Amino acid sequence: MSNTIDLTLDGLSCGHCVKRVKESLEQRPDVEQAEVTLTEAHVTGSASAQALIDTVKQAGYGAELSHPKAKPLAESSIPSEALTAATPELPAAHDEDDSQQLLINGMSCASCVSRVQNALAAVPGVSQARVNLAERTALVMGSASAAELVQAVEKAGYGAEAIEDDLQRRERQQETAIATMKRFRWQAIVALLVGVPVMVWGMIGDNMMVSDDNRSLWLVIGLVTLAVMVFAGGHFYRSAWKSLKNGTATMDTLVALGTGVAWLYSMSVNLWPQWFPMEARHLYYEASAMIIGLINLGHMLEARARQRSSKALEKLLDLTPPSARVVTPEGEKDLPLAEVQAGMTLRLTTGDRVPVDGVISQGEAWFDEAMLTGE
Repeated sequence: MSNTIDLTLDGLSCGHCVKRVKESLEQRPDVEQAEVTLTEAHVTGSASAQALIDTVKQAGYGAELSHPKAKPLAESSIPSEALTAATPELPAAHDEDDSQQLLINGMSCASCVSRVQNALAAVPGVSQARVNLAERTALVMGSASAAELVQAVEKAGYGAEAIEDDLQRRERQQETAIATMKRFRWQAIVALLVGVPVMVWGMIGDNMMVSDDNRSLWLVIGLVTLAVMVFAGGHFYRSAWKSLKNGTATMDTLVALGTGVAWLYSMSVNLWPQWFPMEARHLYYEASAMIIGLINLGHMLEARARQRSSKALEKLLDLTPPSARVVTPEGEKDLPLAEVQAGMTLRLTTGDRVPVDGVISQGEAWFDEAMLTGE
Protein backbone atom coordinates (compact mmCIF):
# COMPACT_ATOMS: atom_id res chain seq x y z
CA MET A 1 0.00 0.00 0.00
CA SER A 2 1.34 3.44 -0.96
CA ASN A 3 1.89 6.12 1.63
CA THR A 4 3.74 9.45 1.80
CA ILE A 5 6.77 9.89 4.04
CA ASP A 6 8.24 13.30 4.83
CA LEU A 7 11.99 13.56 5.40
CA THR A 8 14.11 16.44 6.65
CA LEU A 9 17.31 16.68 4.59
CA ASP A 10 20.73 17.94 5.57
CA GLY A 11 23.82 18.81 3.53
CA LEU A 12 22.15 19.88 0.26
CA SER A 13 23.51 23.15 -1.12
CA CYS A 14 22.51 23.44 -4.78
CA GLY A 15 20.25 22.14 -7.53
CA HIS A 16 22.71 19.36 -8.34
CA CYS A 17 22.35 18.02 -4.79
CA VAL A 18 18.54 18.09 -5.12
CA LYS A 19 18.70 16.24 -8.44
CA ARG A 20 21.05 13.61 -7.03
CA VAL A 21 18.82 12.88 -4.02
CA LYS A 22 15.69 12.79 -6.18
CA GLU A 23 17.24 10.34 -8.65
CA SER A 24 18.54 8.13 -5.83
CA LEU A 25 15.08 7.91 -4.27
CA GLU A 26 13.19 7.35 -7.52
CA GLN A 27 15.56 4.55 -8.55
CA ARG A 28 14.12 2.43 -5.75
CA PRO A 29 11.43 0.03 -7.03
CA ASP A 30 9.25 0.74 -3.97
CA VAL A 31 9.17 4.51 -4.61
CA GLU A 32 6.53 5.93 -6.93
CA GLN A 33 7.39 9.62 -6.70
CA ALA A 34 9.82 11.87 -4.82
CA GLU A 35 9.53 15.63 -4.42
CA VAL A 36 12.83 17.04 -3.14
CA THR A 37 13.92 20.53 -2.04
CA LEU A 38 17.09 21.72 -0.33
CA THR A 39 15.63 21.00 3.11
CA GLU A 40 12.96 18.30 2.77
CA ALA A 41 11.66 15.41 0.69
CA HIS A 42 8.12 14.06 0.23
CA VAL A 43 8.29 10.45 -0.93
CA THR A 44 5.29 8.42 -2.12
CA GLY A 45 5.49 4.65 -2.25
CA SER A 46 5.71 1.51 -0.14
CA ALA A 47 9.27 1.98 1.12
CA SER A 48 9.91 2.28 4.84
CA ALA A 49 11.23 5.48 6.36
CA GLN A 50 14.51 3.85 7.40
CA ALA A 51 15.08 2.51 3.88
CA LEU A 52 14.59 6.00 2.44
CA ILE A 53 16.93 7.53 5.02
CA ASP A 54 19.60 4.94 4.16
CA THR A 55 19.19 5.74 0.46
CA VAL A 56 19.73 9.45 1.06
CA LYS A 57 22.80 8.72 3.22
CA GLN A 58 24.25 6.51 0.48
CA ALA A 59 23.92 9.51 -1.84
CA GLY A 60 26.15 11.47 0.55
CA TYR A 61 23.60 13.52 2.48
CA GLY A 62 21.80 13.43 5.83
CA ALA A 63 18.13 12.66 6.41
CA GLU A 64 15.70 12.07 9.24
CA LEU A 65 11.99 11.53 9.58
CA SER A 66 10.08 14.81 9.77
CA HIS A 67 7.80 15.44 12.73
CA PRO A 68 4.23 16.48 11.95
CA LYS A 69 3.41 20.17 12.30
CA ALA A 70 1.25 21.21 15.20
CA LYS A 71 -1.56 23.72 15.40
CA PRO A 72 -0.88 26.92 17.36
CA LEU A 73 -2.08 27.55 20.89
CA ALA A 74 -1.66 30.77 22.79
CA GLU A 75 -0.06 29.17 25.85
CA SER A 76 0.19 25.71 27.34
CA SER A 77 -2.00 25.16 30.37
CA ILE A 78 -0.49 21.82 31.35
CA PRO A 79 0.68 21.89 34.95
CA SER A 80 4.29 21.16 35.80
CA GLU A 81 3.32 18.01 37.71
CA ALA A 82 1.67 16.54 34.63
CA LEU A 83 4.70 17.26 32.48
CA THR A 84 7.15 15.61 34.85
CA ALA A 85 4.86 12.62 35.37
CA ALA A 86 3.98 12.03 31.73
CA THR A 87 7.28 12.77 30.03
CA PRO A 88 9.75 9.88 29.99
CA GLU A 89 13.34 10.82 30.58
CA LEU A 90 15.44 11.01 27.47
CA PRO A 91 18.71 9.12 27.49
CA ALA A 92 21.67 11.22 28.36
CA ALA A 93 24.41 11.70 25.84
CA HIS A 94 26.99 8.94 25.88
CA ASP A 95 30.59 9.89 26.34
CA GLU A 96 31.66 7.23 23.86
CA ASP A 97 29.79 9.02 21.05
CA ASP A 98 30.78 12.62 21.72
CA SER A 99 31.10 15.32 19.10
CA GLN A 100 34.28 17.31 18.55
CA GLN A 101 34.93 20.41 16.49
CA LEU A 102 38.09 21.11 14.54
CA LEU A 103 39.32 24.21 12.74
CA ILE A 104 40.87 23.18 9.41
CA ASN A 105 43.59 25.15 7.61
CA GLY A 106 44.69 24.86 3.99
CA MET A 107 41.44 23.81 2.28
CA SER A 108 40.74 25.55 -1.03
CA CYS A 109 38.21 23.44 -2.96
CA ALA A 110 35.71 20.58 -2.79
CA SER A 111 38.51 18.07 -3.38
CA CYS A 112 40.16 19.24 -0.15
CA VAL A 113 36.88 18.76 1.72
CA SER A 114 36.58 15.20 0.44
CA ARG A 115 40.16 14.36 1.45
CA VAL A 116 39.79 15.77 4.97
CA GLN A 117 36.42 14.08 5.46
CA ASN A 118 37.76 10.71 4.31
CA ALA A 119 40.83 11.08 6.53
CA LEU A 120 38.66 11.78 9.58
CA ALA A 121 36.20 8.99 8.77
CA ALA A 122 39.10 6.52 8.59
CA VAL A 123 40.14 7.20 12.20
CA PRO A 124 39.10 4.28 14.48
CA GLY A 125 36.16 5.28 16.66
CA VAL A 126 34.73 7.91 14.29
CA SER A 127 31.10 7.26 13.40
CA GLN A 128 30.53 10.37 11.28
CA ALA A 129 32.55 13.35 10.02
CA ARG A 130 31.28 16.48 8.30
CA VAL A 131 33.55 19.17 6.88
CA ASN A 132 32.39 22.72 6.11
CA LEU A 133 34.48 24.48 3.46
CA ALA A 134 32.92 27.91 4.03
CA GLU A 135 33.66 27.94 7.77
CA ARG A 136 36.84 25.79 7.54
CA THR A 137 35.50 23.55 10.31
CA ALA A 138 34.88 19.84 10.86
CA LEU A 139 32.29 18.22 13.14
CA VAL A 140 33.30 14.70 14.15
CA MET A 141 31.05 12.21 15.97
CA GLY A 142 32.57 9.27 17.78
CA SER A 143 34.98 8.25 20.50
CA ALA A 144 38.27 9.18 18.80
CA SER A 145 40.51 11.61 20.68
CA ALA A 146 41.22 15.13 19.46
CA ALA A 147 44.92 14.31 19.04
CA GLU A 148 44.09 11.39 16.71
CA LEU A 149 41.79 13.57 14.62
CA VAL A 150 44.34 16.38 14.32
CA GLN A 151 47.04 13.86 13.35
CA ALA A 152 44.81 12.36 10.65
CA VAL A 153 44.14 15.78 9.12
CA GLU A 154 47.84 16.67 9.17
CA LYS A 155 48.70 13.38 7.43
CA ALA A 156 46.24 14.35 4.71
CA GLY A 157 48.26 17.52 4.13
CA TYR A 158 46.24 20.10 6.05
CA GLY A 159 46.36 21.84 9.41
CA ALA A 160 43.88 21.26 12.23
CA GLU A 161 43.15 22.62 15.69
CA ALA A 162 40.77 21.18 18.28
CA ILE A 163 38.12 23.58 19.61
CA GLU A 164 36.76 23.13 23.13
CA ASP A 165 33.65 25.34 23.01
CA ASP A 166 31.63 27.39 20.55
CA LEU A 167 32.85 30.74 21.88
CA GLN A 168 36.45 29.70 21.34
CA ARG A 169 35.59 28.50 17.84
CA ARG A 170 34.04 31.85 16.92
CA GLU A 171 37.00 33.79 18.29
CA ARG A 172 39.55 31.62 16.48
CA GLN A 173 37.56 31.79 13.25
CA GLN A 174 37.57 35.58 13.38
CA GLU A 175 41.28 35.70 14.17
CA THR A 176 42.08 33.26 11.37
CA ALA A 177 39.84 35.09 8.88
CA ILE A 178 41.45 38.47 9.60
CA ALA A 179 44.99 37.05 9.40
CA THR A 180 44.18 35.16 6.18
CA MET A 181 42.63 38.23 4.58
CA LYS A 182 45.67 40.39 5.41
CA ARG A 183 48.08 37.74 4.12
CA PHE A 184 46.27 37.29 0.81
CA ARG A 185 46.01 41.08 0.41
CA TRP A 186 49.74 41.78 0.62
CA GLN A 187 50.55 38.73 -1.50
CA ALA A 188 48.15 39.95 -4.20
CA ILE A 189 49.62 43.47 -4.08
CA VAL A 190 53.21 42.23 -4.38
CA ALA A 191 52.43 39.91 -7.31
CA LEU A 192 50.33 42.46 -9.21
CA LEU A 193 52.92 45.22 -8.71
CA VAL A 194 55.29 43.03 -10.72
CA GLY A 195 52.86 41.37 -13.12
CA VAL A 196 50.84 44.39 -14.29
CA PRO A 197 53.81 46.60 -15.35
CA VAL A 198 55.50 43.71 -17.16
CA MET A 199 52.27 42.82 -18.97
CA VAL A 200 51.61 46.45 -19.96
CA TRP A 201 55.20 46.87 -21.13
CA GLY A 202 54.87 43.74 -23.24
CA MET A 203 51.66 45.05 -24.82
CA ILE A 204 52.75 48.61 -25.65
CA GLY A 205 56.54 48.41 -25.58
CA ASP A 206 58.67 45.29 -25.86
CA ASN A 207 57.26 42.25 -27.67
CA MET A 208 58.45 39.85 -24.92
CA MET A 209 60.78 38.12 -27.36
CA VAL A 210 64.28 37.55 -26.02
CA SER A 211 67.20 38.96 -27.99
CA ASP A 212 70.83 39.83 -27.41
CA ASP A 213 69.85 43.42 -26.57
CA ASN A 214 67.27 42.68 -23.86
CA ARG A 215 68.46 39.33 -22.59
CA SER A 216 70.01 40.73 -19.38
CA LEU A 217 66.94 42.84 -18.60
CA TRP A 218 64.63 39.85 -19.00
CA LEU A 219 66.91 37.80 -16.77
CA VAL A 220 66.48 40.38 -13.99
CA ILE A 221 62.70 40.33 -14.50
CA GLY A 222 62.79 36.54 -14.32
CA LEU A 223 64.60 36.62 -10.98
CA VAL A 224 62.14 39.20 -9.63
CA THR A 225 59.28 36.95 -10.77
CA LEU A 226 60.91 34.02 -8.98
CA ALA A 227 60.94 36.07 -5.77
CA VAL A 228 57.24 36.81 -6.26
CA MET A 229 56.53 33.10 -6.74
CA VAL A 230 58.39 32.25 -3.53
CA PHE A 231 57.04 34.96 -1.22
CA ALA A 232 53.58 35.66 -2.68
CA GLY A 233 52.81 32.21 -4.08
CA GLY A 234 54.79 29.86 -1.88
CA HIS A 235 51.63 28.48 -0.27
CA PHE A 236 50.47 27.16 -3.66
CA TYR A 237 53.65 25.14 -4.13
CA ARG A 238 53.69 23.81 -0.56
CA SER A 239 50.08 22.67 -0.89
CA ALA A 240 50.78 21.11 -4.30
CA TRP A 241 53.77 19.22 -2.88
CA LYS A 242 51.67 17.84 -0.01
CA SER A 243 48.99 16.77 -2.49
CA LEU A 244 51.61 15.07 -4.65
CA LYS A 245 52.91 13.09 -1.67
CA ASN A 246 49.34 11.96 -0.96
CA GLY A 247 48.73 11.01 -4.58
CA THR A 248 46.00 13.60 -5.19
CA ALA A 249 45.56 16.96 -6.90
CA THR A 250 43.80 20.16 -5.86
CA MET A 251 43.28 23.65 -7.27
CA ASP A 252 46.66 24.62 -5.83
CA THR A 253 48.23 21.88 -7.96
CA LEU A 254 46.91 23.57 -11.10
CA VAL A 255 48.25 26.96 -10.01
CA ALA A 256 51.66 25.49 -9.17
CA LEU A 257 51.89 23.65 -12.49
CA GLY A 258 50.77 26.61 -14.60
CA THR A 259 53.00 29.22 -13.00
CA GLY A 260 55.94 26.85 -12.57
CA VAL A 261 55.97 25.66 -16.18
CA ALA A 262 55.59 29.23 -17.50
CA TRP A 263 58.57 30.41 -15.45
CA LEU A 264 60.78 27.40 -16.24
CA TYR A 265 60.12 27.71 -19.97
CA SER A 266 60.80 31.45 -19.92
CA MET A 267 64.01 31.06 -17.93
CA SER A 268 65.20 28.30 -20.30
CA VAL A 269 64.61 30.57 -23.29
CA ASN A 270 66.32 33.42 -21.44
CA LEU A 271 69.45 31.39 -20.61
CA TRP A 272 69.76 29.24 -23.75
CA PRO A 273 67.94 31.02 -26.59
CA GLN A 274 70.00 29.14 -29.19
CA TRP A 275 68.14 25.95 -28.26
CA PHE A 276 64.82 27.39 -29.40
CA PRO A 277 63.66 28.53 -32.85
CA MET A 278 63.20 32.27 -33.27
CA GLU A 279 59.38 32.12 -33.18
CA ALA A 280 59.44 30.17 -29.88
CA ARG A 281 61.55 32.66 -27.92
CA HIS A 282 58.57 34.31 -26.25
CA LEU A 283 58.77 34.89 -22.47
CA TYR A 284 55.90 34.38 -20.00
CA TYR A 285 57.19 35.84 -16.74
CA GLU A 286 54.16 38.13 -16.47
CA ALA A 287 51.81 35.11 -16.67
CA SER A 288 53.28 33.59 -13.50
CA ALA A 289 53.06 36.86 -11.57
CA MET A 290 49.55 37.72 -12.81
CA ILE A 291 48.11 34.27 -12.05
CA ILE A 292 49.47 34.35 -8.51
CA GLY A 293 48.29 37.93 -7.99
CA LEU A 294 44.77 37.41 -9.31
CA ILE A 295 44.17 34.17 -7.43
CA ASN A 296 45.45 35.70 -4.19
CA LEU A 297 43.14 38.64 -4.82
CA GLY A 298 40.23 36.23 -5.26
CA HIS A 299 41.14 34.45 -2.03
CA MET A 300 41.26 37.80 -0.24
CA LEU A 301 37.79 38.76 -1.48
CA GLU A 302 36.48 35.32 -0.52
CA ALA A 303 37.94 35.61 2.99
CA ARG A 304 36.39 39.06 3.44
CA ALA A 305 32.96 37.85 2.29
CA ARG A 306 33.22 34.80 4.55
CA GLN A 307 34.12 37.00 7.52
CA ARG A 308 31.09 39.22 6.93
CA SER A 309 28.82 36.18 6.62
CA SER A 310 30.23 34.76 9.85
CA LYS A 311 29.50 38.00 11.67
CA ALA A 312 25.90 37.90 10.44
CA LEU A 313 25.53 34.31 11.66
CA GLU A 314 27.03 35.25 15.02
CA LYS A 315 24.41 37.96 15.44
CA LEU A 316 21.77 35.31 14.77
CA LEU A 317 23.34 32.96 17.33
CA ASP A 318 23.39 35.78 19.86
CA LEU A 319 19.58 35.64 19.85
CA THR A 320 19.77 32.37 21.81
CA PRO A 321 18.27 32.99 25.27
CA PRO A 322 20.75 32.85 28.17
CA SER A 323 18.49 30.62 30.30
CA ALA A 324 15.75 27.99 30.03
CA ARG A 325 12.64 27.27 32.12
CA VAL A 326 13.11 23.73 33.48
CA VAL A 327 10.19 21.69 34.83
CA THR A 328 11.00 19.68 37.97
CA PRO A 329 8.83 17.76 40.47
CA GLU A 330 9.15 20.77 42.78
CA GLY A 331 7.98 23.22 40.11
CA GLU A 332 9.59 25.39 37.46
CA LYS A 333 12.93 27.15 37.72
CA ASP A 334 15.22 29.09 35.40
CA LEU A 335 18.60 27.53 34.69
CA PRO A 336 21.54 28.98 32.74
CA LEU A 337 21.64 27.45 29.29
CA ALA A 338 25.04 25.88 29.97
CA GLU A 339 23.51 23.81 32.79
CA VAL A 340 20.66 22.36 30.69
CA GLN A 341 21.27 18.66 30.04
CA ALA A 342 19.73 15.99 27.84
CA GLY A 343 16.68 14.44 29.49
CA MET A 344 15.40 17.62 31.16
CA THR A 345 11.86 18.84 30.51
CA LEU A 346 11.47 22.49 29.48
CA ARG A 347 8.38 24.66 29.27
CA LEU A 348 7.84 27.23 26.53
CA THR A 349 5.12 29.87 26.53
CA THR A 350 3.95 32.26 23.84
CA GLY A 351 6.71 34.66 22.86
CA ASP A 352 9.55 32.54 24.25
CA ARG A 353 12.68 31.86 22.24
CA VAL A 354 13.56 28.17 21.94
CA PRO A 355 16.78 27.65 23.93
CA VAL A 356 17.75 24.14 22.74
CA ASP A 357 16.77 21.45 20.25
CA GLY A 358 14.22 18.97 21.53
CA VAL A 359 11.01 17.04 20.98
CA ILE A 360 7.57 18.41 21.89
CA SER A 361 6.16 16.05 24.51
CA GLN A 362 2.91 17.86 25.35
CA GLY A 363 1.10 20.91 24.03
CA GLU A 364 1.07 22.55 20.63
CA ALA A 365 2.49 25.80 19.26
CA TRP A 366 3.68 27.58 16.14
CA PHE A 367 7.38 28.44 15.83
CA ASP A 368 8.51 31.46 13.82
CA GLU A 369 11.50 30.35 11.73
CA ALA A 370 11.59 33.38 9.45
CA MET A 371 15.05 34.39 10.66
CA LEU A 372 16.39 30.99 9.58
CA THR A 373 14.43 30.22 6.42
CA GLY A 374 13.66 33.72 5.14
CA GLU A 375 10.01 32.72 4.62
